[in-house]
Amino acid sequence: MKEPIVAVSTPPGRGAIGIVRLSGQGVLDIVKGFFKVKGDIKPRYAHYGELVDERGEIIDEGILIFYKGPASYTGEDMVELNLHGNPLILKKALELAVRGGARLAEPGEFTKRAFLNGKMDLTQAEAVEEIISAKGYTALRSAVNQLRGELSRIIRPLRNKLVDLLSLIEADIDFGEEDIPSIEHDELMSLLIEVEDGIRSLLDTYERGRFFKEGIKLAIVGKPNVGKSSLFNTLTGKDRSIVTGIPGTTRDYIEEDVYIKGIPLILVDTAGIRDTKDPVEREGVERSLSKVEEADIVLFVFDISRGIDEYDMEIYERIKGKNVIIVGNKVDLGIKRPLENFDGKSIIMVSAITREGIPELEKAIIGTVGVVETEYKVFISVRHSVLLEEAVEAIDTFRKAIESGLGMEIAVVHLKEAVNKLGEIVGDITTEDILSNIFSKFCIGK
Repeated sequence: MKEPIVAVSTPPGRGAIGIVRLSGQGVLDIVKGFFKVKGDIKPRYAHYGELVDERGEIIDEGILIFYKGPASYTGEDMVELNLHGNPLILKKALELAVRGGARLAEPGEFTKRAFLNGKMDLTQAEAVEEIISAKGYTALRSAVNQLRGELSRIIRPLRNKLVDLLSLIEADIDFGEEDIPSIEHDELMSLLIEVEDGIRSLLDTYERGRFFKEGIKLAIVGKPNVGKSSLFNTLTGKDRSIVTGIPGTTRDYIEEDVYIKGIPLILVDTAGIRDTKDPVEREGVERSLSKVEEADIVLFVFDISRGIDEYDMEIYERIKGKNVIIVGNKVDLGIKRPLENFDGKSIIMVSAITREGIPELEKAIIGTVGVVETEYKVFISVRHSVLLEEAVEAIDTFRKAIESGLGMEIAVVHLKEAVNKLGEIVGDITTEDILSNIFSKFCIGK
């Protein structure tokens, strides 16, 4: 058992319920000092009681639940107090717990203890934070699958194959003259390719998983008064951007989180791009251009009822290296031809006012990044991606060393590195620095 810790596990602010959580040695005795119940406290039973201060005065009424380790979230003795969600009450409960011998928990410390006590591996521990921060149902399902061990069930067999291979190689090195099983060159190479293919399949989930976890960054770009703000309001379903007939109304970018077919997007309405002497508007144009650089997709909008002019084409030339969707807005006012080809890209004709063409635009947005909602059960994180890339590189270096005739005794060090990299993902190999970095991203109380 470790030293007792305490934290509020519900979000800041007022609410119907506030939960104070404790874990570690002697937490039940600590809580008994300031939360009074009648009778004995049984594990996993809800006990009604009263929160009292140092003078014995009643502060609140609530429910106590005790979890006896190791049958708890952290693997240690745990207590959860369900109180009314007044910040004053929760703050007082924390003070009383600290006065009784607990210390304030660090971010993610409850889950960190669960990992250290063998209640979950590192990928499952990371999934807890993913569940809390998921922006959409697809990311949420992926995180739940990871919490249930889906990623570990993919990583561990790959690592085990390398460990078995490593055992055969080292046995052959140490006992080459003995009558023990060895592995042929073709079989060795085939197994390495099999493991590499499995790793690369996981690596393929990273970029698309990033879209589901963080959201697709989409910037609406064009010259002033082409209907960018109207389109922004239509896609978000909110009147966030000011819409007028005066060019240059939008002086800075505006962001809004939206969902299209369950996929999260970070939609940015930018200031109209044009040469201007107005210092405020010029700053807005510069910020707009910086948002274009960050965007996964750029919606290039022009007024299709007026046709395309040289200013439209100047803007297009500046952004055409990005993932660009060409949008001809104001189709309800008619279409002025001819229309430029835009390097073979088709034009999606819409009306932000009547919503004509909006479903086609939404389909094009999703199709541009190639996201399919049900394609994967689990998505890897940037930490997993880095380690998997390093594992592939180590395997590739090992294979090239063997094929070049380098002695197995020297080449095998690269295979060991690949094994270690996969072990770091699930937490079989960890350092305090790794754990501190992972759990520092958690909220306090989880």
